[in-house]
Amino acid sequence: MLQINSGKLFTRGVGRTNALRGVLYSNGWFYLDDLETAAGILRATGGERGDLAVVYELEERIEEAKEEPGVLVSHSVTPYLRDFAVLASFGLDLIVSTDVNVVRRLTNSQIGFASNSPPKDFVSRFFDPQVVTSPAECEAFVEFVDDLLALERRHFLAAMRAIKTYVAALHSIPDDLGLSYTLLVSAVETLVQDFDGFQSNWPDVDERKRKAVDAALLDAPIDTAEAVRAAIVEVEHISMARRYRDFIMSKTEASYFRAVSVASSHPVTRRELPLALRQAYGLRSQYIHSAKPLPDALTMSHGHGEVAEVERKPVLTMQGLARITRHAIRCFVADGPKVETEEYDYNLERAGVVSIQMAPQYWVGHPLKDAQQARRRLEGFLSQLAAHERGDANATLTDLREMLGDIERLFPQASKPIKPALYVLYVAFNASVPETSQRPDWQLFMEKHAAIAEGPSGDVLIGRTLLGSTDGWPLSTHQEAYDQYWRERSTRLGLHAPRLFEAAAALALAERYRQNGHDNLCRKLIAEAVECHPGHEGLKEFETKLETNKPIFWREILTEKPAADET
Repeated sequence: MLQINSGKLFTRGVGRTNALRGVLYSNGWFYLDDLETAAGILRATGGERGDLAVVYELEERIEEAKEEPGVLVSHSVTPYLRDFAVLASFGLDLIVSTDVNVVRRLTNSQIGFASNSPPKDFVSRFFDPQVVTSPAECEAFVEFVDDLLALERRHFLAAMRAIKTYVAALHSIPDDLGLSYTLLVSAVETLVQDFDGFQSNWPDVDERKRKAVDAALLDAPIDTAEAVRAAIVEVEHISMARRYRDFIMSKTEASYFRAVSVASSHPVTRRELPLALRQAYGLRSQYIHSAKPLPDALTMSHGHGEVAEVERKPVLTMQGLARITRHAIRCFVADGPKVETEEYDYNLERAGVVSIQMAPQYWVGHPLKDAQQARRRLEGFLSQLAAHERGDANATLTDLREMLGDIERLFPQASKPIKPALYVLYVAFNASVPETSQRPDWQLFMEKHAAIAEGPSGDVLIGRTLLGSTDGWPLSTHQEAYDQYWRERSTRLGLHAPRLFEAAAALALAERYRQNGHDNLCRKLIAEAVECHPGHEGLKEFETKLETNKPIFWREILTEKPAADET
């Protein structure tokens, strides 16, 4: 929000301004009464060193509105307070929060869950009850904010993610040192993945895997072998530990080792740093994958030393890792590309704006311009149909007749994987509505393309289940379609049917096995139906009281409606 408020992303200029004011809390005490930055002003509230409250003021800028209904008056001060609190905490190396209790908890020298030492023993200055900021530090912070807001939007967002992760890491010290250590590594890792310019090649692949693949490709044609290696390199998560280490080392110039704070005892040396960073990444991985605690040398009070020794190898302490992480992020901001203006659609990144899928009645019946949209339209219609089957209040089916005309037009040129979704949507709608609401001559279309319904696919499985025509398949084809639905469901092009119909598909297949005397497979599929639709009381009761000599009608079980052949 802070960069949006700068106006650099506006294309229509500023249409409205608001004078906003809020309160932040900090353990910082400023020499300057007012700390003015491009992201807002901090005003001290009193002259006593124990005062925690600081007034934050900002001129909010709202872009000139388009010619359309509705107008944004203000975001209120809250989102700016939150962002500036994190920014000031990082930039000034002290605690700034919207909650006074956070400041009190972190500065009261109480021992937390993580160790027998208070947080101020692990990182210097940050957790002190009162941090006195010098004019030089305030000026440096003003320059840092200028650089941050000037970044290209993509770099700004990455920097803010890293800054927030860094601050969250320090706040975690009282409760979980392993988590804090991991977050400090992750703060830089977020920058490494997108901005280190790393291009992997075959020697970067793990040596054990590389040797096994090279041996398998020994007799393969050269072109084939190189294509296999290139494919592996493209998808392999290669050498992130090395990339993390190289990224930080590239930001660590000679001045880093000459600007050691007096608060840091036993600073890390240049020779120690590469191996210490490698160790830090290894500890991060151990925590993530195995929840292993940090070595004892890192969980004990160390007098703010930056490096400890574990098994004769240098390891960064919390103090050392915090300083190098903060340094790397600041360098990323200083070195990043700066622009005065930028064309960028920030609307979904404004405070209070969320992106969610609209209810299907608002889009399922829109003209179908591309056959690739078929599966999403089918999912929308099935969600409406499921609500109708359940008897939900205000359940409705959108009139799709005009859109079905688009299916008739697009069907001949549609790709083979898309045709089942087009076909099922077309047939399912017409079979679910009264004759007066059906598409004219829809049955001719269904008969013309009936071969689509013969092959196994997830779309056709749901369609046949709805229409009660699964027995038109051989049992093996029915099972194949059922397996294919679940195999493809989580893929980009897979169908996500409502839980009701997924359970129905399991019950329909269970009935086929019941008819063929396979009681064990029948029970297995009924159990799958229960697990497809957890919490459905009727389904759980049916499983408990199952009698395999009676037919299974999924509508009777799931919707308490009589089966079609009983009406």
